[in-house]
Amino acid sequence: MGSTSLWPHEPSPLLRTPLTAVLAVAEAGSFSEAAARLGLAQSTLSYAVRQAEDALGIVIFERGRHGARLTPAGQAVMVHARHAALAVQAMQLTAHGQLSGTLRLAASRSILRHVVTPALRPFAAHYPQVEVVLTDTRGEHDEVADLVASGKVHLGLGRLPMPSGLATTPVIGDEYLIVNAASAPPLRTWDDFHAARFIVCEEDCAPYVAAHIARHSRPPAASVRLSDAGVALGMVAEGQGFTVLSRLVVTPLARGLRTESLPTPLWRSTGLVTTDAGACHPLVTAFSQLVLTPDAVRAQVGPLARLLQLPEGQAHPRPDPSVDGQAC
Repeated sequence: MGSTSLWPHEPSPLLRTPLTAVLAVAEAGSFSEAAARLGLAQSTLSYAVRQAEDALGIVIFERGRHGARLTPAGQAVMVHARHAALAVQAMQLTAHGQLSGTLRLAASRSILRHVVTPALRPFAAHYPQVEVVLTDTRGEHDEVADLVASGKVHLGLGRLPMPSGLATTPVIGDEYLIVNAASAPPLRTWDDFHAARFIVCEEDCAPYVAAHIARHSRPPAASVRLSDAGVALGMVAEGQGFTVLSRLVVTPLARGLRTESLPTPLWRSTGLVTTDAGACHPLVTAFSQLVLTPDAVRAQVGPLARLLQLPEGQAHPRPDPSVDGQAC
């Protein structure tokens, strides 16, 4: 999955600004492609970018045969440009009172599969003019945090806690489980765990799991390191070792496999993540209230809910209390 353009092909007059031009060129990677997407003459687009560069006193893009690449200064500016664009979008939606446009969300594949995608059709029925664009991550919370903090997505669903300065709300908790062949002996103690062949799956918070194991026993020794959970589970089914994955990753459990808790259990808390300003964004508010409340998540995961942890109350992101003036 990937992301799509922040702006429609025919931007409103409010968005025909140097900000729009800079964002479009950064996203397209060239002036010609950006001009085509916006339906503008390339000279008009180039003039708008020069206006931004003159106003800031920096060169935002390196021009050449390769297209347009962000300079180091341009990369730093782009973070603020994306957040400014989100603020403009929020102003427009608030002023018009009707939700439309693109909502961009990032999460791991397991969260997308069990929590988000079952709700996309009902959300579209409520908000037919809103397109939801999904970006899948490797399961690491740092990737979700970076996408949110840089303004590349409106909101993320990532493992808590998150870095300070981001607004978060717990959404769902699932346990990290030992996954072994059904015929293999149980791994009840840490000694059993270390004596068996450990297949590490890097895409399901492997460093987080390793730190937990080291804290309660000793650092684990990986026999095999893989990126894809499907490949790891295939090896486990063939009796080549065991792996540790979160419940949402292994559900539904394939035939010939069984799960058990770690000798010292470990749970993953996944929460809604956005910026303090993003917590008030109309699209974020609409999505969190319709899709990410405990009752909505319980309906989306179905019978699996009895094996998960679902918080009480409304799933609306809490702004960082240290930041003033961010109340919705």
